[in-house]
Amino acid sequence: MSQPDFERSVSVKLLHPEHGNAVFSAILERDPHFLHWNRMSLIGNHDDYQRFLPISRSHLEWELYDNPDWPKWGDNQFEQRTFGTATLTHSGRAGGISISADGIQKFAGLSIHRHVETSSISAGKLSAVYTFLQRPPTWYVYRERQTDSLSVRGEWRSVPSLGLKLRLLTTGYRRKDSRVSREVELIEIPGVEIQPVADMPSGAFVTSAENLWFSIRILLMYRFQQSVTPLTEHVCTTEKITTTWHRAEVEPRQGSDPFDSVDFFGRVDDYLAQAAARLATCPDQRGLLHAAAWGYAASFSTTVLDAQLTDRVEAIERLVAVYEMTSGLDRDRVSREKWKPIKSALKKAVDDCNIDEELAGHIKRGLASSPPLTLQERIERMAAGYSNQWNKDDRDLLEALDNMIAARNAIVHGRLVDDIDRLAMARLRAQVIFEKLFMSFVGCLEYQSSGYTRSRIVAYERRLAGIDQE
Repeated sequence: MSQPDFERSVSVKLLHPEHGNAVFSAILERDPHFLHWNRMSLIGNHDDYQRFLPISRSHLEWELYDNPDWPKWGDNQFEQRTFGTATLTHSGRAGGISISADGIQKFAGLSIHRHVETSSISAGKLSAVYTFLQRPPTWYVYRERQTDSLSVRGEWRSVPSLGLKLRLLTTGYRRKDSRVSREVELIEIPGVEIQPVADMPSGAFVTSAENLWFSIRILLMYRFQQSVTPLTEHVCTTEKITTTWHRAEVEPRQGSDPFDSVDFFGRVDDYLAQAAARLATCPDQRGLLHAAAWGYAASFSTTVLDAQLTDRVEAIERLVAVYEMTSGLDRDRVSREKWKPIKSALKKAVDDCNIDEELAGHIKRGLASSPPLTLQERIERMAAGYSNQWNKDDRDLLEALDNMIAARNAIVHGRLVDDIDRLAMARLRAQVIFEKLFMSFVGCLEYQSSGYTRSRIVAYERRLAGIDQE
């Protein structure tokens, strides 16, 4: 009887830093909504379970056992290795009147979080392919030619400053799982392929490709207004091929609200190549920029206006912080050098006042540093840096910036927001302001227009103006 493709019998080696390694019989398992092994069950008798107890812990490293007695094909000396990480979900043996005391049974379940396969090769071609979830509904590859293949690759786009080139791709999987359906389902997984423009060392290419992939994830989160979860990483160097599967469940395509649509112009691959070159100039700030893009994307995963507004304003604040770091700006209203003599004079004035000693101490601590700029002033300062690229309608968005921030502060501090229309307008304003600032920062302002969202803001303003006049 053939073994189902969602189960595989193996011998696995569990690695423990203190108790050493131990080999167990196991079954790799794949649930219906996963494309690769996502679980592992250890099987054996009572003695095997006793061997497992000393090394059982929440986080485990594992490796498939390599049988040295198994015959090799010809003179093939290429090394293959499969390993990864997992977490223990449950353990224990069942007992009962119908169960033998030394019977074979499952005694532990592991959740596989990372599955890595490596193969040694010779004269390999440098390449890296990264796929991700969830699947954007408007992912288009711009294929070079028509093909019947399940996997489609687009045209190359160069990033000269990084010495790399990239192209979009879609990898197709035929999924036939009798547990959920008798039909064959086509699963299309989006991804990006990266190769060097010219020869470079393998180590330098891997590092550069990983950095570019991180930048691309930031840009994709913004473009498609949804989180980007890495699914696979297939990296080929001159000596080795490494394929890494991350635990990620394939869900139906995440649709987008047409009222939140982005007026995006041009090709996504052109946008990625152009913006990635800009992000490469600020590697130390990409983590905070990732948090900003994630907050913006997360705001579209809920219909609660309060959550949308707070997510977007916090995303703006993170983006402004990135701009300040890359521009050498700080938040002090007065420079530290100028503030020192002022601080000393103010503290002396406090000493001359006939006030309580404890109160005087509180006042002095408040004078320790220069008064910081408000969030509104910091946003206006960043927008002023791109004012020559913004039209009048874009600049007019900042006129009600104080109301937007006040609404967010009211939510954060638990105060009641009594005007739902003004709240809805504030969250739209936060969306457009983030979009304009983000695209200005990455140097791709020509790829997007927030005209539709801005027209909704104008409609809210007119309606609220009519209500106020009444």
